Parts: sequence; structure tokens; C-alpha cells
Amino acid sequence: MREADISSKCRINSNYGRETFVGMKCEDGDISISFPMGYHISEDNKELRKDIMLLFRTLAANTERKDSELAGPEHRFDEVEFPLQSYLFLIKDFLARGYYREQEVSYKTAKTGKINWSRTIKSQKPYVQDTDVFYLDFVTRKNSVKENELITWIHEYCVYESFERIGWLFTASMPKKPRIIKKEKVFRSVLSEKICHTFNDRNKMLFRHMLAVIDYKGDKDSDKNYRYGTYRFEYVWEKMIDKVFGIQEKAKYFPRTEWHVKGTGHENLPLRPDTIMVLGKDVYILDAKYYKYGVTRSLCDLPDSQSIAKQIIYGEYVAYEPKFKEKHGDDMKVYNAFLMPFDSAENNAADHPAMIKIGEAAGGWNDGSKAYQHIQGILVDVKTLMKINTRQDKREMEKLAKLIAG
Repeated sequence: MREADISSKCRINSNYGRETFVGMKCEDGDISISFPMGYHISEDNKELRKDIMLLFRTLAANTERKDSELAGPEHRFDEVEFPLQSYLFLIKDFLARGYYREQEVSYKTAKTGKINWSRTIKSQKPYVQDTDVFYLDFVTRKNSVKENELITWIHEYCVYESFERIGWLFTASMPKKPRIIKKEKVFRSVLSEKICHTFNDRNKMLFRHMLAVIDYKGDKDSDKNYRYGTYRFEYVWEKMIDKVFGIQEKAKYFPRTEWHVKGTGHENLPLRPDTIMVLGKDVYILDAKYYKYGVTRSLCDLPDSQSIAKQIIYGEYVAYEPKFKEKHGDDMKVYNAFLMPFDSAENNAADHPAMIKIGEAAGGWNDGSKAYQHIQGILVDVKTLMKINTRQDKREMEKLAKLIAG
């Protein structure tokens, strides 16, 4: 793909109708990259490539292969993965180290060279003069590359395959064509043996990624049609919010219900808030909503009554359950918030903050005297969240807490 083509292949997903796929698609040889709504695409090609790599890392960290036929075969809500991480590894490794080649070790008797003392002592006659022992000849070691080793040919095939798929992310040039066509059983057998008998971690990882490329069968016409991404980016949004802001033991905060009928009890499945954030003595109940409001600014694209009511129930449970008073103290406060995506670069504010508060929701059946009865609407910049989604971030938690409580 030429430099000028990259930006033309990238778009922001609208999340309307069938335009829900986020990731990379190749349809009949035509590649396209779909970013989630609220993402700000860079205009510079160098930065755009970083955007694409960030998207791939986010998908790899937050998706699993899950196929569902519920929506019908032509409109499947699934997460589809071909071995993109293996392609990336092979390209980067090739650019850094070139083709993998086996080293062949041979020994010969010579007066100079890299001496193997163990073999020299065992096979060569020493000469003794006074108290000194010396050798006229030595057994020396010579390393030579096995140019025609099968594993090298397999590596050539995997590298070329990787560049054909996604090499345009790195360079417009292509490596040489492989000297061998794909022979799946042979390739798999050679690579499996290498993995079992290789102790170099880098090479073992290389062979595993090569095996992933060989094992990938793809679609019927996989050279021209493949996908890497998800149709349900809302799950990715939930996972990122939970990683950056949430505690691991959030199940302790799930409200539970039960039935009692004629002396028999039955416990129902608990209600499950998306994320529980704890900062100091206060508890923040966060609902990650991959809703369109941050893009459309339409009030119709805000969470509905059902979502609002559930948040109030979550807050009431935490506020009145004695075990939480014991854990956090009698002066504990409980807050509620919806976290929705937006593009901070499109915001009118001069400093383009990565989080902004747009208002609050409330129920009409309570007096509104408790903080948790007011669910704050917070917009979170998508690119910023994707950059930090691998860990809990105390600074971002403090910023969010200040916005919610302020």
C-alpha cells in the first residue's frame, strides 16, 4: 500500500446499523481500517501508523475469539482474529535480525583460529619443554551458515506472507519471494520439532509465531478476505474502563436478591455494575456506556431510565450495607457515573481535556439528597483511554473522582 493510500483506508466507525466492526478488514483485496467512534485519527502518516498499531494492541488485549450465530450468518456479532500479532512479530524480527539461519559447527586441526581446548587436549600431542607445555597444532572451531536449511525456507515463506498481509504498516518494499510453496504438514512438523528442542527464548518465540501463520487457514479465499477485530467494541470499552479505574474484587459490591417460597430459598444471579472505583474512603460506581452522545450531542443518545434506575440501586446497596461502612468508614460517600466515549480534539475547550462532565441523571422517586442518586455523565477521550488501558492509573482515577464529586 502506498503512503498516500493509508489515510484513505482509515475511517471512524459510526456504530449505526451494520457499521459496528472495529479493526482491519480485507475484502476482495481491499484493506480498510475502522476505528471506534470518538477516536481522533492522525493526519500525518507516521502518526497514523502509530494509531493503527494502538488499535491492534487494544484489540489484542481486550478481545477473545467468540462466534455467535444469534444474529444470523450474514450479520454475526463475533470477534474475529487472524494471526495479526504473529505477523507483526515476524516483520519486526525480520527487520531487526534478517532471515533465520542455522549455524553449522565444524572442527579442524590448524595453527590459528578459535581454539576448542577440550578437543585439543584430547586429540593433540603436547610438547614439553622444561616446565612448559605447549601445542604446535590446535583443534579449532568454525561456524558456517546452512544456507539451504529447510527452516530458513519456511521462515522466508512466513516473512513474505506477513509482509503481504500487513507489511504496508512498516514499508512500501517487499522481501524476496520464498523459494518454497506452502506444505502445511511438513512445515508444521519442522516447526514443532524446533520448538521442542530450542532453548533460545527469542528463537522459540519466532518458531511459535511461524507456526501460527502456518496454522491459519482463514476464509475460503483468505488471500483476499480476512478480518481482525470485533463487532462488539462496547465490550472492549467496558474492559478498558475497568482496567484503568476499577478494583479487582468488585464482585463484593454486587447487589444480590433471593426468593423464599414455602421454606425453600433460591438465590438469583446478582446485579453486576461494570466497574467499582475506590479512592480514599469513597466508592465510585461506574457504568461504561459505549453510547453515541459524545459524537452526536443528541440527548436521545444518553442512557435511559433502566440504566439510571440500576445505578441508583447499586449506590443504595453500597451506601446502606453495613459491611461497606465497616470497610470504608461511617463517613464514606458513594458516587455514580456513566462513562461515554468522545474525541477531545473535537472539543471546543482550549486545553482539550481528556475527560469532561456533561450533566447528570436522576430518578424522580427520591429526594435527591444522596450523592449516588445523581448519576454524573462523563465523556472520556477514546485515544487517551486506549493508550493507558493496560493498568490502573491513579492520576486518571483522581481526575475522574474530582469531576464526579465536583
